[in-house]
Amino acid sequence: MGTNSTILKRDLAEWLEHCQQIRSSTALNLNETKAIQEARIKRAKKDYNFFFKTYLPIYAKVDCADFQVELANELVTKKRIDKNVIACAELPREHGKSVHCDVGIPMYMIAHGTLSGMILMGKNEADACNLLSDLQAQLESNELFINDFGDQKTYGDWQEGDFTTKSGIRFLAIGRDQSPRGARKGEKRPNYAVIDDVDDDEIVYNQKRVRKVIDRIFGALFFALDTAGSTMVLAGNRIHPQSILAHFVGDIKPGAPKRPGLFHQKIFAIDPKTGQPAWHQNYTLEQINSKIEKAGRLIGRREFFHENHVEGTIFKDSMFHFVKVPPLRSMTIIIGYCDPSFENKPTSDFKAVRIWAWHGEKKYCLKSFVRRTDMNEVFNFMSDQEDRLPAGVGIIWYIEKQFFNRPIQDALYQHNKMREKAGKKKLHVITDNRIKENKYTRIVKMEPDYTSGNVFYNIDELHNPDMQEGNNQLKAIEPGYNTPDDSPDADEGAKYYGDQHIPGRNFKPMIARRRERSTY
Repeated sequence: MGTNSTILKRDLAEWLEHCQQIRSSTALNLNETKAIQEARIKRAKKDYNFFFKTYLPIYAKVDCADFQVELANELVTKKRIDKNVIACAELPREHGKSVHCDVGIPMYMIAHGTLSGMILMGKNEADACNLLSDLQAQLESNELFINDFGDQKTYGDWQEGDFTTKSGIRFLAIGRDQSPRGARKGEKRPNYAVIDDVDDDEIVYNQKRVRKVIDRIFGALFFALDTAGSTMVLAGNRIHPQSILAHFVGDIKPGAPKRPGLFHQKIFAIDPKTGQPAWHQNYTLEQINSKIEKAGRLIGRREFFHENHVEGTIFKDSMFHFVKVPPLRSMTIIIGYCDPSFENKPTSDFKAVRIWAWHGEKKYCLKSFVRRTDMNEVFNFMSDQEDRLPAGVGIIWYIEKQFFNRPIQDALYQHNKMREKAGKKKLHVITDNRIKENKYTRIVKMEPDYTSGNVFYNIDELHNPDMQEGNNQLKAIEPGYNTPDDSPDADEGAKYYGDQHIPGRNFKPMIARRRERSTY
């Protein structure tokens, strides 16, 4: 009990000190005229950067980033027909997610007279209370804000994460596993909710829990807000391909559509178009690169660029070498292998196509297609790759026989009819008729190739989501795995048939019945 009391006293002392810093930084100019005050208020309502720097000086050491201003304008001042807004601020670490979504934007709403109540959801109640306490400190102690926009005297305990302003605006903090039902204060139903940093390294590996949180967000939380017009925003960065944030946006797999009507900001620490820091008002390019270098590329890319990473136990990161691929005309053979998965599964497996090329003993993964989609898109990808080949170069296509059923055969037939009509060559595939060992054994048998250093990946595909998904599936292979394995299965098939074309690689004669070819 003594230890807990010490912690509470220390936390309270820190909070009171924080309040004193706010009062000191926002002290009033007693000689200010009414005209100066009115001009400041008028400008603040039109200019979020000015508002933030004026009323939140303890945070505003530099100008707001362009994307921070864009978010505030989108959520607060934009004129819209549909008053219900769902947004995601997918921002890098240290780029102002919490201070703007949890503090700046709700204060901007108060300044505009549009906030009726706020719910803040964190990964747990304690985190949510701590986040909300920053806003409460501002409403209690920010003398300039109170002077310009009215007395915000609050009623409630900051440690409990539940307080109400003098004007009846209620603020409530909840954990991701708590229900926000009953959040209304009198006739006022909250019209702003922020979900801040709800992902963690544990929950992302339990998709059942992730989906349960998403159901709570779009069920209890969203429907606790005022139906006449409300804003719900999730702030965070993507720490996993199927994180809570990814489910919120909707693009949990390559090519998947985003949630309809979502305003989605996805900001990278370095803008890929300009090569300069996205928050250039605060960071230099050297600072960003130095942070990445010191943290390590994998962690740095995850925190600053939303690039998700799986560390393997059998197929390790150090085995994945991205290099410039030799000219295709110099390749010994190019094999494309398609693992189409079942068509009729409601939560279908990935459809995977991996294209590998041999240059002597070296194997190069040229292209990757790993998505949950229909076969038309798969065949379009395969034909598109053939169309792009230089003259005199071809791909030998194989397909998993057990999945080459009538619906897929019909899809290939229709695809080739369209190709012929367009004056293009048909797509020919060979069925893989092997009597196979179990999948785990076949995949693990590829490991010596990786250990020998003879496996390479096309550097041009380094950031391609299909390449990342396929490689992550391979790295996730381990004893007892229950993760998708469609891409590793396609890798194994391509490598098996490609190795048959390397002189001296297979000294045993191959005696088997003739492989069936598609008649389409």
